[in-house]
Order: sequence, then structure tokens, then C-alpha cells
Amino acid sequence: MGLIAQRYTLDLMGASQQLQLRTWPPQVATHFSVTIPFTWEAGRWYRMRFEATHEGPDAVLRGKVWPRDEAEPEEWTISGTHEAGNLQGSPGFFGNAKESEIAIDNVRVEPLDAEGSGSR
Repeated sequence: MGLIAQRYTLDLMGASQQLQLRTWPPQVATHFSVTIPFTWEAGRWYRMRFEATHEGPDAVLRGKVWPRDEAEPEEWTISGTHEAGNLQGSPGFFGNAKESEIAIDNVRVEPLDAEGSGSR
């Protein structure tokens, strides 16, 4: 399960117990990814927040994942900067479930500022 913003994906990779930020797969020439270990529990709901902004020509990406019944953490769970990255793109959802269902609930998309330099 994952979120899409500014042509990047925040992917909660269940089978490998990892969390990853990455460009869309077709962008092989400009591929970018950051992957960290992330332990999660089957049958438990999680909240996700994905923020994509830019600083000059660089895309700045930040993601959080936490159990639904806990308070949102102050710190970002994962972050990365893609030099000369994607500076625009639509929000969306990503899913790749082979052995289970994906459920999406309580969705909110917010602009970060009036100039449109990112989405959350």
C-alpha cells in the first residue's frame, strides 16, 4: 500500500517489512529511491502521511507511517531529496496486494502553500 505525490511513491512494502520512497518505475533514467526497514503487524490499521515539496530544482520528500490508534509522531519516518527531481504531479494511491486486501479510509489531500510548491 502506498501514496503518490509529485510523481513519487511512499510504499509500505509488507512482504519485505520495508518503507520506500521512489520515483515511478517507468522513470529508469532518473530513478530515485530511499528504503528503510519498517516492521508492521498484519491486521492492524496504519496512518500514512506523504509530503512532496521542492527546494529550487530538488524534490524534497518526507513520509510518516504510524499505527492508527497512536498519536502522529513528530519526526518523519523516512525522507529524501531527489536532485533535479519531479516538481509537479498529482496525488494518488498505490497498491500491490497478492495475498491480502487493501483498504483505504479517511483520505485528505492538502496543498502546502498558495504557490503550489508541493502537496501533502
